[in-house]
Amino acid sequence: MRRVLARGIAAGLALAAFASVSALAAGSEAPAAPEPRISPGITWGGCPADLARGLRCGTLDVPLDHDRPDSRTTRLAVALAQATGPGPRLGTLVVNPGGPGGQGMWLAAAVQRALPPDLRERYDIVGIDPRGNGHSSPIQCVDTQTYDRAPKPDPVPRTAADKQALIARARAYAEGCADRGGDLLAHVSTLDNAHDIDAVRVALGERKISYLGWSYGTYLGAVYAQLHPDRVDRLVLDSIVDPTPQGIWYGVNLGQDIAFQARWRDFTRWAARHDDVLRLGTAPDQVEGTFARVLAGVRAAPAGAVGPAEVYDIVTSALYDDDRWNGLARALRRYLDGDPAPLTALNEPPDERKANAVAVYTAVECGDAEWPRDWAVWDRDADALNRANPLLTWPNTWLNAPCAFWPRTGRTPPAINGAGLRGALLVQNERDAATPLAGAVAMHRALPTSRLVTVREAGSHGVLVFNPNRCAADAAWAYLRDGTLPATDVLCQGATEPQAGGPR
Repeated sequence: MRRVLARGIAAGLALAAFASVSALAAGSEAPAAPEPRISPGITWGGCPADLARGLRCGTLDVPLDHDRPDSRTTRLAVALAQATGPGPRLGTLVVNPGGPGGQGMWLAAAVQRALPPDLRERYDIVGIDPRGNGHSSPIQCVDTQTYDRAPKPDPVPRTAADKQALIARARAYAEGCADRGGDLLAHVSTLDNAHDIDAVRVALGERKISYLGWSYGTYLGAVYAQLHPDRVDRLVLDSIVDPTPQGIWYGVNLGQDIAFQARWRDFTRWAARHDDVLRLGTAPDQVEGTFARVLAGVRAAPAGAVGPAEVYDIVTSALYDDDRWNGLARALRRYLDGDPAPLTALNEPPDERKANAVAVYTAVECGDAEWPRDWAVWDRDADALNRANPLLTWPNTWLNAPCAFWPRTGRTPPAINGAGLRGALLVQNERDAATPLAGAVAMHRALPTSRLVTVREAGSHGVLVFNPNRCAADAAWAYLRDGTLPATDVLCQGATEPQAGGPR
């Protein structure tokens, strides 16, 4: 499902593709930044104005088709947060925020700020906008002002005609990708991204790199480590995708539909326990009824740009991060009290940046593996899942439905078995809906030399940096510091729920 870490979305990068290092240098320059490090394949300069001061940025041309290294090239934009200390470096830490479709340049600065001082001093941190994304030759599939005009169509079909209209919309999106994506579209995949990481490694002059990835970035990291285990120093995967070939990506999305329903039940139980503050109902089924009344209201008369599709998006986004629960609860209550403003304020209108992220998400997921081409399979699975899991099933189905009509056959996902990998640290919140715990268990099984750190009771998406858990962070930073994994898997205790009436 298309999500990067929620607080990463706020980093909002512009979509201009930079044609040269000099163009990148036209962005913000940080006088206090260390002297640029020397890299054999990247000249470091200033950065686009939308990135944090203190970063260095550059570009790297990589083969459009890595199977044909002499083929045409595409341009990657790369950001560097240099090690802050004068002493010996521990190496380069490449970071990725997930998605697929998450832009990664901004993340270098965010990770550097979150690291303990001694690691900040000794690691260079590199973030990449993956191919087709952000500052790296961005692609688009549709005119977002037309295709995403709000409110968008209700994702829950109630008639055969509704379903046919949504199928036509998905087909039109796939056709738009084929028309607008150009030659790059066939080469936007996890394997391509993994090869790009290795090209960046070479350009940095590093024999090995360390890697820290979230969400989809865990799958990308696992694929890179499978291709090049001898080039991986330390591997940290946070909020983990099930890497099994049968799960990529159709099965993973079906699993999300179930996991988000479970997390929604966590929310309704929490809201019911705090009805004195939140006023959504004294029992979970009453909270469900409150939500149903909001949906019925925006179906009858959209609240500005907010119809049912937007309400489903707002609720799903809140389930990524417990800090958003209070804001969601207030918005639902205030809407029923006659004030739609808090609900509409939670809506994130589509723009070119988000449309680019969706295009990359779709291209990667549709290209990584073969999806069912018979719509009857999708219809059967969605109808069955929706009976017990109505929150996400149909919205998620339509998000991915262009893969049923994708112009190119998907690849065969690589088998992940950890052969030759020295070790990996896996970090996972127990009740994370976007990457359910079962995915972390599957990755742990696929990487025999890994250790799994599980944060019990916690349900936000992302553990390190964005929703920090001290116990998990201590294990991760110790591993990055000296390369030593915990002797056994680790259980950490997380916060069980947000305080009702707390921050929005």
